[in-house]
Amino acid sequence: LALEGEDGRPASQKPCAVASDRAGGWYVTTTDSLLHVSAAGRIRTVATCEDCRGIALSPDGSALFLADTGNHKIRRVEVATGAVSAFAGSSTQGGSDGVGGAAGVAHPAPF
Repeated sequence: LALEGEDGRPASQKPCAVASDRAGGWYVTTTDSLLHVSAAGRIRTVATCEDCRGIALSPDGSALFLADTGNHKIRRVEVATGAVSAFAGSSTQGGSDGVGGAAGVAHPAPF
């Protein structure tokens, strides 16, 4: 499968995590991006991210959850729009129960 980038030639970035979609494609986190690789091998940038080491797709396929290790957060990315929001964590290392930014997250690891 030859890969062809919609956003230019695929960068020589280090892949960190992958998750499959429901159409035979893949989501890949790199050192600074969230990419989608279609079943046909087309690559597009979904969102920019920093130090995301884990990825999971929501059950309905509408959102991705990224383990933002360096920023102590779990981020939510809307698949349709690429909008990124904080799902849990406050950028401060922690380990406490809570909802959203009140949840203490310390270096989330791959899911």
